[in-house]
Amino acid sequence: MAQAAASPCEICTGGTGEHYCQQCGQLFCIRCKLSHLRAMSCKNHTFVSGRDINQEETVLCTEHNESFLFYCQDCDTPVCRICSVEKHSRHLMTDLTKSTVQLRSELSKNIDAKITTTKLGLNKIEKETKAYREEVEAVIKTITDEGNYWKNLIDKKVEALIKLVRVKEQKRIQNILTYREVYKEAVENCQTMQKNIKTMETTTDFLLLKKLKQLKTDVDQIVLKEIPDAPIVSYRHKKPSDTEIDKLFGELQFRDSKAIIEETDNQKVLGNNCDVFIFTK
Repeated sequence: MAQAAASPCEICTGGTGEHYCQQCGQLFCIRCKLSHLRAMSCKNHTFVSGRDINQEETVLCTEHNESFLFYCQDCDTPVCRICSVEKHSRHLMTDLTKSTVQLRSELSKNIDAKITTTKLGLNKIEKETKAYREEVEAVIKTITDEGNYWKNLIDKKVEALIKLVRVKEQKRIQNILTYREVYKEAVENCQTMQKNIKTMETTTDFLLLKKLKQLKTDVDQIVLKEIPDAPIVSYRHKKPSDTEIDKLFGELQFRDSKAIIEETDNQKVLGNNCDVFIFTK
């Protein structure tokens, strides 16, 4: 409201008019205000107090230039004293101040109820959001644990396969090395015999013949077993399908509750829309 200079009381003109009667449209000092409210016809009048009163905001009946005193419930409009007789004589009338007070009370209760309902809704949203996030984390943990379980099994399988390959390798290499030693010894013996033959060049024919026959016997006794084929090892890669991999894990389900929007009495009611995880094994 606009700031106005201090005006005198319009009743006694002696005091400061700091209290404005909304029904009478006049400024009162504190004493005149109390006297005014003691009158039976004015006891329900309402005042606006303070130095920031703006009298221009007072609404008067445009037809009779009088303050509104009553409220016509049939026409849903405030009326002045003259209008109540001329145009609304048989209508359901109530005191304007009482109607204003009653409406204010009803509106205040309605707002309080809306606030309560809204806070309950907010509380519900917070709880359901927290619960939903906890469900998400629980599902993620379950999936992770299951993945780690299969990873551990795969690691153990890999370790077992590698160990088996090493054991077979050691056994077969040992067998190959056995043949190697036999052939290596045979080579050394043959090389020694060649050296012995060279040293016999100065020997007489009789003795040379005898030694050569003995040497031939030694050579004939060298028997080499047939070397077996080299061992073979291979690994045939088997790529599991996505379906086979899916079978290792549980079933992941998502359930969305439908958003319900209804419009009744010009009010929109929006139902909660929430997601629910169901993780089954």
